Amino acid sequence: MKIQSLLCVAGTVLGLAVAATAQSDAKLAPSVWLSSELLGMKVLSQEGTNLGKIEDIVVHPGGKASYAVMSFGEWHGVGDKLFAMPWAVLRTVEADTAKKDSTRSLVLPLTKEKLKAAPGFDKAKWPVVSNAEWTLDIDKYYAGESNPNYGETIEAAARTSNVTWRVSELKGFDVTTPTGQELGELREIAVDTNGRVSYATLSVGGFLGIGDRVVAVPWDSLNFSVGGTKGDERKITLAVTKKQLELAPEFKTGKANCAEMCDPKWVQQVYTHYSSPAYWNRTGTLDTPAKSKN
Repeated sequence: MKIQSLLCVAGTVLGLAVAATAQSDAKLAPSVWLSSELLGMKVLSQEGTNLGKIEDIVVHPGGKASYAVMSFGEWHGVGDKLFAMPWAVLRTVEADTAKKDSTRSLVLPLTKEKLKAAPGFDKAKWPVVSNAEWTLDIDKYYAGESNPNYGETIEAAARTSNVTWRVSELKGFDVTTPTGQELGELREIAVDTNGRVSYATLSVGGFLGIGDRVVAVPWDSLNFSVGGTKGDERKITLAVTKKQLELAPEFKTGKANCAEMCDPKWVQQVYTHYSSPAYWNRTGTLDTPAKSKN
């Protein structure tokens, strides 16, 4: 009986420790923004004036930070151009809970002179973002800018990934198992305050033989590849069991559920379910939790 009691106590302590670790991890996690709210979102100057809006987001497999693609309208005569910049240039500002109508916002703390000289491209002629060299001029131009989320500086370094994606292209993209069985399509991409993709959502109802069910999966669990004779055949696979998908945290759509789906505690549940280590606990990378500037 004593041994059983000890084992019971040990199990309880272990369970509490795991729960405490998960809770602690969630506190460290940067908050996330859904791509559906980011695309089209206005970007403000430090003075609160409207500069432009987010037209698209360029993301990478793995832990590399994203690029925001912005339009600045007509305020300095570049209405036909788009401008890509490291996500770290932007400052993410959380809503003021003390104010009834306060919402989350994006601030671009750069002077108009800096923006006027920024490298851009024609709206109708996007660069080949799958080419790692497309960011060379961009990274060089913004190198040394103070990173408002980290308190660090942006480095001028080309990305090495050759399977870079635009969020607008990802939505609706089919995901299969490694053996080619269709799982479903991508619905939502969650980007954290540091520009790192946190998780993606996938409709898996057909695969499970039930009605529409949308679940969240860690971004790192998706495998991206490019093939074909011209290198233009893209593929996304996910190694997962039906049981994992059946029990996976379900993504709730709609504005009323947005806050919950962006809550670090909920994101932690996603990673815990797939027995995946939380990327924000890694050190020495851009995944280090951002220091609050508010």
